Amino acid sequence: MGEPYISEEQQVALFHAVGRRIASIVTNTSCESIRQQVSEVADVLLLGAFVSLKNNGELRSCMGIMSDQISLGEAVEQASIHAAKDDPRFPPISAAELFELDMEIWLLWGMRRVAARGESRLDAVVIGEHGVQISHGGNRGLLLPGVAIEYGMDSRQFLEAVCRKAGLPTDAWLDDRSLLHTFEGRAIRGPFSAANIDDKKTAEELIFAAKFQRPASTSNVPALTDAEDARNICIETFRAMTENLSPPAYFPGLYDGNVSGVIIEFRIPDRPPIVCSKISVRPDVQFQPSVLELLKVLGYQVVRLGVTFYDIRDFSLNLAIFWDPQIHGNVNCSDLSSVDTENRCVLVTSRNGWSIRYDNSCTAEELVRGAADMLDAEDLDLCDVVSFRIVATMENLSVSASQKTQEWNKSRASAVAGMFYPSDVAELNAELDQMLSSSRFEIPKVERAITTSQTDKSIAHVGNISEKKLASKRVSAVLVPHAGWRYSGRLVAETLSSVEIPERVIIFAPKHRAGGIDWSIAPNLYWELPDCRVESDLDLAGSIMRYVDLIDFDEAPHAGEHAIEVLLPILHRLSPKTKIIGIVMATSSWAMIQAGAKQFSRFMESLETKPLLVVSSDMNHFASEEMTRKIDRTAIDALKEAVAKSKPDILLETVMKNQISMCGIVPMVFVLEVLRCMGGVRAIEEIGYTTSAESSGDIARVVGYCGCIIT
Repeated sequence: MGEPYISEEQQVALFHAVGRRIASIVTNTSCESIRQQVSEVADVLLLGAFVSLKNNGELRSCMGIMSDQISLGEAVEQASIHAAKDDPRFPPISAAELFELDMEIWLLWGMRRVAARGESRLDAVVIGEHGVQISHGGNRGLLLPGVAIEYGMDSRQFLEAVCRKAGLPTDAWLDDRSLLHTFEGRAIRGPFSAANIDDKKTAEELIFAAKFQRPASTSNVPALTDAEDARNICIETFRAMTENLSPPAYFPGLYDGNVSGVIIEFRIPDRPPIVCSKISVRPDVQFQPSVLELLKVLGYQVVRLGVTFYDIRDFSLNLAIFWDPQIHGNVNCSDLSSVDTENRCVLVTSRNGWSIRYDNSCTAEELVRGAADMLDAEDLDLCDVVSFRIVATMENLSVSASQKTQEWNKSRASAVAGMFYPSDVAELNAELDQMLSSSRFEIPKVERAITTSQTDKSIAHVGNISEKKLASKRVSAVLVPHAGWRYSGRLVAETLSSVEIPERVIIFAPKHRAGGIDWSIAPNLYWELPDCRVESDLDLAGSIMRYVDLIDFDEAPHAGEHAIEVLLPILHRLSPKTKIIGIVMATSSWAMIQAGAKQFSRFMESLETKPLLVVSSDMNHFASEEMTRKIDRTAIDALKEAVAKSKPDILLETVMKNQISMCGIVPMVFVLEVLRCMGGVRAIEEIGYTTSAESSGDIARVVGYCGCIIT
């Protein structure tokens, strides 16, 4: 497909058409489709189209569509709609900001696969002419031709950037297994204000919104009376919950629109406040279900902090509702002229968390600085500023989702090498070779080099694991045991080698030891092993904490924990570039699991590339061999039934009722509930089962082990 011919006059007409279409979407007014407005060129065939909106050069939204062949009318129509309201990185475009934006319409053609290999691929990319697309496995990324020019990139930097966009290593473009394509495009650019908005109602809505800095439509937005009504209902509901009464599923007559956030602040005398929050830059927070969810979380927090029934006799509760998000830049460079602190609060986000401040006695600049100080961020250029309309039953509000930066150890030291698995490098790698080569599944070949220096732990051991052809499955989750390799190592290797290991793995394990918080993420950059160092992903871990109220950084529960560490050498051997996050979870109620899993599912849904969820759990402990197999079969059957019926509590109830000492029951049920919230699972496959008796010969005190994959 060659370059489509569109005259300058037709390009101008297309710019006006897109402007009118976006304006109609943000003002909820009527407008003809792109096809109807530019009928002369509507049937021109393209590779695709993108619409990009920017504010002072900063990206505000960019969405598009690509296909083997698509008409201009359809492609630009879809790109316009999605750019106006569906970019998952940003809040929907508001009417108040539209005239401040610049607009680009990209028409694309000429997709060609790059046949060159390795470094020769650099010559196939012409800066200023080509956009690039890369795909490898399930990862895909695309950058438009203008990106390289805008950021002054050469071909190498452009290819590295598209790899990052795809969530791939920056050198993935050198890999012959990565599919690399170039394409060409033309941009039609101009300030949005230049678009001819000829519909009178739409134009009036935009002018009104721009003049008074408010949404064009004020229907179904919360009022102060809604916040006051919600607070009163929350107080009544919380009192009922303290008397073991279940909250209702719905509150008739109470506001229930979609907003951007809710905060509940709970206070009792002589104690710090407890704050539960749910914040999004998109208007996708349904009010009533969110309030109920936060009340449940509040209940868990009260119990967790040891608050007694006597303590809560004199509690107070306040509530804030947020909507109409607007982006203002970063802390060092922001336009706050539209922020009226009488009815708007300020959110500052950083890599480590977020903070919100609301105080109508402060200026917008004071709110931003105060919120930034709460985060203690090192680089304020990386701290984005967003404001929200707010109605609140409290006079002021200061909330942070993270504490000031705490100094954690850079590495989590190996704690059980020499006990659960070999500490000698040669012995460790020999045992890995043996476990993996005996797997009935086919193992990927990886090149490894022997480490001779303890100062360089980044390289693992040499040896061919297998000459077989790779045959692994893409799955959602796996269950593997965590005993010493002598007892369960082969089953772990068998299970993990049967699945595709992505670039990110999250391991959920039971909290075996006292100390630290109940649900904690290891806050270390690396996991130290005898022969290598496995990298974590603290950015992704931070994102988990922003979504899940009950999870936080704490290295104390991880310091001596074996349930994650014993899996790391096997995972690293199978996929050396994979980054691994570890989470330990203490005994928890079903209601607590439900609330946390619902929040975690939203975190998962926010990711373009999903991590593998690994549950680390042994089965029953210390019954006889015969009894262990019988008890474990009851639990495994319940696990399969829970998956088949999409009811994770079946497994929890079975384990509790039969007093089965499955140490990782909370992580297992949590992961099943996460997957249920995301739409359910299709199937579960039991890879194998064994007991400690098969290795030790002791049939009196036995531990059971099961390996399963969940798709």
